[in-house]
Amino acid sequence: MKTLFTLCLLAAATTAGAAFAQTAADTATGSDCITLSNDKQLVRKNADRSILLRNGGDHYIVHLATSCSSATISRKLEFATPGQEGQLCGARASRLNTDQQSCDVTRLEPISAKQFATRAR
Repeated sequence: MKTLFTLCLLAAATTAGAAFAQTAADTATGSDCITLSNDKQLVRKNADRSILLRNGGDHYIVHLATSCSSATISRKLEFATPGQEGQLCGARASRLNTDQQSCDVTRLEPISAKQFATRAR
């Protein structure tokens, strides 16, 4: 009986660990999409490789594939996802368009409001 209980605990721990690993892998691929709100804020601080995004009550670091140096000075910062208007996706499905460049979005990293505020300073 004790062995059966131990095996059940081991199976549950393995399943939970696999589910956590899959969730981390899904986040790492950046393939998730979010619907962009009319209530959004983009923060350009250190925008060369990432942009901070407040989308309604959610907060993200939007990671870019390569240097997007024009994002720090551009008047225009817009996300575009071909065939999915109003969506922002990772895995290079979306692009950040500036006055001078178009930069691939590789990953959306959810962060807390507190982390957003700290990084935006």
